[in-house]
Amino acid sequence: MDTELTPAQLAIEFLRRDNSALTPAQYLKKLKHLELEFADLMALSASELREEIDFAWRLGIH
Repeated sequence: MDTELTPAQLAIEFLRRDNSALTPAQYLKKLKHLELEFADLMALSASELREEIDFAWRLGIH
């Protein structure tokens, strides 16, 4: 059994928990955007990911 999450699975799960009212077109656009963002984050090394988290924290994004 493969338990590795894919960027698409993470994007779908993120959108599933989002309460925004989206049209089907907006949903698909946001899904693709999130999928690319998750793919980029998953490609980072541990130190690069820590830098990204620290940067987001300084901007007030939690």
